Amino acid sequence: MKKLNKAIEIKAKALNQWILNHDVVKEYQYYEKEVSKHPQYLQWEKELKQLQQEIVQCKHTHQDCQSLINTYEKKKKIFHENPVIYNYLTLKEEVNALLIEIQTDINQQLKKKVDENDKNLYNFSIK
Repeated sequence: MKKLNKAIEIKAKALNQWILNHDVVKEYQYYEKEVSKHPQYLQWEKELKQLQQEIVQCKHTHQDCQSLINTYEKKKKIFHENPVIYNYLTLKEEVNALLIEIQTDINQQLKKKVDENDKNLYNFSIK
């Protein structure tokens, strides 16, 4: 990967630090650690993903999968009602929204810069 010029590298580090200092990111990191301390949370998530796969496979083969769906919905409800999991998932969505907003802002600024460069490129005169 090409090394960034020094000015861009400084700005990238400052943005990274701003993100890490953001309250929602700090809170998310706290709950991420809490979730990782409890293997049963990870096991529950794994079970839910497995049930999702089984439901998709069942539907794909046109079998009745209502009992699987019921089991999945019950386990999902219990999973999402756990306060640690609930906060973790909510904060994860908020952090993702923040990162998407930052990415959108960066892309808009880059587009403006490219548009300006294109404009300047075509505004030259031949003598």
